[in-house]
Amino acid sequence: MGTIDLIVIVLYFAGLVGVSLLMSRRIKNSEDMFIAGRNSSWWLSGVSSYMTIFSASTFVVWGGVAYKSGLVAVTTAIMLGFSSLIVSRWIAGRWRRLRIKSPGEYLTVRFGHRTLSFYTVAGIVGRGMHTAVALYAVAVVTCALIQVPDGSILASTGLPGDSAAGNLSIWWALAILGGITLAYTIAGGFLAVLMTDFVQFGVLLSVVVFMVPLSLHAVGGPAAFLEKAGAIPGFFSPTSPTYSWIWLVLWMCLHVAMIGGDWPFVQRYISVPTVKDARKSTALIGVLYLMTPLIWYLPAMAYRTLVPGPGMDVDPAAMTQLGEGAYVSMSKTVLMTGMVGMMLAAMLSATLSNVSGTLNVYANVYTYEIWGRRKRHEGASERERIRAGRLFTLIFGLIIIGIAMLVPLAGGAEKVVVMVITMVLCPLYIPSIWGLFSKRLNGNRLMLAMLVSWVAGFTARFTIPYEVLSPSLIESLSGFAVPVLILGAMELWCKAHGIRCEGSAALEKHVDPNAEKEPTEDARIATRKYSYLAINCFCITLAAIAVLLLALLLAGDPRTLEVKGIVLGFLSAISALIFAYIIYRIVKR
Repeated sequence: MGTIDLIVIVLYFAGLVGVSLLMSRRIKNSEDMFIAGRNSSWWLSGVSSYMTIFSASTFVVWGGVAYKSGLVAVTTAIMLGFSSLIVSRWIAGRWRRLRIKSPGEYLTVRFGHRTLSFYTVAGIVGRGMHTAVALYAVAVVTCALIQVPDGSILASTGLPGDSAAGNLSIWWALAILGGITLAYTIAGGFLAVLMTDFVQFGVLLSVVVFMVPLSLHAVGGPAAFLEKAGAIPGFFSPTSPTYSWIWLVLWMCLHVAMIGGDWPFVQRYISVPTVKDARKSTALIGVLYLMTPLIWYLPAMAYRTLVPGPGMDVDPAAMTQLGEGAYVSMSKTVLMTGMVGMMLAAMLSATLSNVSGTLNVYANVYTYEIWGRRKRHEGASERERIRAGRLFTLIFGLIIIGIAMLVPLAGGAEKVVVMVITMVLCPLYIPSIWGLFSKRLNGNRLMLAMLVSWVAGFTARFTIPYEVLSPSLIESLSGFAVPVLILGAMELWCKAHGIRCEGSAALEKHVDPNAEKEPTEDARIATRKYSYLAINCFCITLAAIAVLLLALLLAGDPRTLEVKGIVLGFLSAISALIFAYIIYRIVKR
């Protein structure tokens, strides 16, 4: 990676921090800080949710699956589209129907404060570890691409767990990436999360769309790709022995629970003006996931025909390692100077979006439901609430960075951590959704269901032989089927005994009377302001990419000139989009 690439990355992150500082001026109260004053447009909320799902694993882990197994990676991602459409139809609107400021407030009203404490502890521990592993994964990619001179303070230390000699140290990568995310999340709150998510979406989509024709060109064109890839057994099959149809259905169900009940998503549902907007925002996630997976994974699939590797039947470990680096390797193969840095920025932004969303939503719950419920804070001013939220964000963020720094010292413990998180966090989403529909489930039954699910899941995971059920299938069953069966049994038992809980009645009193109404003119104006600001940032991002490519063309960069037609087509598309937006704004004045 050259100097220009590093300059691109620095400018990109400077832009993110700049956006957050701009957003900080618009924060007038705690609702602005945590739910954007309920003035987020449905499409901005939808894109932000879409970006929340992304992380480095999208490119590293699933890019590796695309390299090794082909189309099944696309099928796996498409299942998230169906999950989102299910949530849009039956779940998202129910969240916005409630007059709540945080997911924690819902848990307090519906299940009691003790249940909130149970969820918060499990969520902070689980989400903290999960986010730390995601941060570590993207730091590894960063270190692999950024070389620094020997003797530099930023260079690898050579200690166990650090990056290779001559590369950026993993410790510095974690500190820098974590620090940047903390800076823009603390300064701009949820408004900054929404805006930076949209900027990151622009970078990610632009660079990956640009990579598709470049990747096909590198392997000899679409026809050559289809011919070479078609010769690989099962490469165009929608399933594989590891990812069967049963696993895919369970995967879809798990993501119905995640997209429907995970706090970062719920926060976005309650940040829009109406129930209709919440449904539309989730439907947008579904549409994007039905349309874009082939774009994300085609470069990794094309790399398989360019560098076939030893074959999984010959050396599975080597194939896995080659696959996990396929996206980065293809980027370095086809992208020109500066655009490699933009691609790394896109991969970084995908993970940092996940980190910033986690920090903000837990700061939201802490400020309203833990700090705010203490007697001495009951009359706290909005300024004090904002300060408390920012302080929690700082402390939680530093803890996440600290955990991430321990991962390399644990010698690959991230794989065990991800397995544990899948089996611990996924069952937590289901009862909160269940409580939106059920009038019988109370806090004690919820906690009992979770404890039984965890015990049953981990017992099965470590006792059932691989020959009987694969570990991935056991984890999926433990994360979805087991808690659903337990909750279903509890529901039937309560119904047979005529039991109803008080929390259900209390929740009915928290229905927002304005959630089904059309927003007021003031709300529309506020929503438009945020929308225009987001699109402005998006267009500036696209323009910066276009300027970089145009400069490379004018400078006579050999790699750019080799694919001059593709570059000019891409520049034309960017120009048309920006021009169309300018015309739209002129007409709307």
